[in-house]
Amino acid sequence: MSAEELKTQTQRVRTLVELKDGEEAVIRTNGDKKSMEMGLFPGARVIMFRNRKSEQSLVIGAGDARFLVSRTIARKVEIES
Repeated sequence: MSAEELKTQTQRVRTLVELKDGEEAVIRTNGDKKSMEMGLFPGARVIMFRNRKSEQSLVIGAGDARFLVSRTIARKVEIES
């Protein structure tokens, strides 16, 4: 097994809800069909604009678009930094 394969296996899966304000990531998988059709598809680069634990939705950007994403949906979107 190569070092890269070992690193991939030991990395914990992160989801969109874990990004901090200003942090960027690339979507790895998205378990929500509707948000994927809107532009949050695997390979898309996203940036977190607003992630407040006291709020029900996150504000993220993908390309020129801005999205309000519920925490429920954000937990279905796996990311890689």
